[in-house]
Amino acid sequence: MKVARTHSFEDTRVEDCPVPVLEPGDALVRVEACGLCGSDATRWYVETKAPAVLGHEPAGVVVDVGPGCPLEVGQRVFMHHHVSCGDCHACRRGFETNCRMFRETRLDPGGFAELVRVPRENVLRDTLVLPDGMSFEQATFIEPLACSLRAVDKLRLREGESVLVIGLGAMGLMNGALARLRGAGLLLGSDLSPLRAERARAWGFDAALDPRGPGFADEVRERSGGGVDHVIVGPSTQAALDQAIEVAGPGATVCLFSPFAPEQRPTLNLNAHYFRELTLVSSYSCAARETRECLELIARGAVPVERLISHRLGLADVGAGILSTAAHRDDWLRAVVYPQPEDSGRSAPPS
Repeated sequence: MKVARTHSFEDTRVEDCPVPVLEPGDALVRVEACGLCGSDATRWYVETKAPAVLGHEPAGVVVDVGPGCPLEVGQRVFMHHHVSCGDCHACRRGFETNCRMFRETRLDPGGFAELVRVPRENVLRDTLVLPDGMSFEQATFIEPLACSLRAVDKLRLREGESVLVIGLGAMGLMNGALARLRGAGLLLGSDLSPLRAERARAWGFDAALDPRGPGFADEVRERSGGGVDHVIVGPSTQAALDQAIEVAGPGATVCLFSPFAPEQRPTLNLNAHYFRELTLVSSYSCAARETRECLELIARGAVPVERLISHRLGLADVGAGILSTAAHRDDWLRAVVYPQPEDSGRSAPPS
């Protein structure tokens, strides 16, 4: 089978790879589509994994099963790349993504491959059969939308409260959509790109502002009545973190949505935290409770995720897609990779 293997951040090659051998309870899935996540295009993160077959937002068709596997050949499925046990101390407290099993489980070899082995634990704990009306493209958004849902739920939003989303790429737009579904009143966004700001307004944000403007903080405070109730910080930069603290109102929650590079040591205005009684939370990945809800949200059209696809790629394009995603190009929103050969019958619209 063919895979796109990333040897370094700038070096991804299509290679031949043995078909994974199934063990009891496993499933072999033909990957029909796999999203290209921002983490796949984060240099420090990729370099810690390379060489590796990346891609953790796949959907496909079951083509073989091991003894005892509850799935059936021919079923259309979403499969989560990591799963938690549900029983450990971390899971019981709602921190499933810090479960030991979550760290140890993974798809074999990764979503940018023609075929993947879904291990028994992944099959049992977070592999979902797709509804008949859901496309494989839509299904690639189950995992990223679930990451957004986990972050928004960390805010503990009350009906009518205000939210600022910093960073208006595909994940930022999903953060905003879910904040609105959870009851947000005023929904603001900020981004350096005028095109992304325009998209956010079309997506349903009340306003999308340029964070470089001299009156940015004053405008946010004016619109929100003294400071926003919640901020989701997408970019892992000191500037974004500083602005989040600056515009957060009394009692606000600030959610870190992306990791900082290991060598970064961001500073924090603790006086502002203390006197305004701010809460700083972080949200890493997602768990089964979020993926199940997001499958339902996508199935009923509550979040029109298909509108977020800007590029469709084959395995040979994965390397270029990683670099384009990392460059934050204005025309680049979300890429979906199709691992199957173009002559296999897949029908992907052009880029």
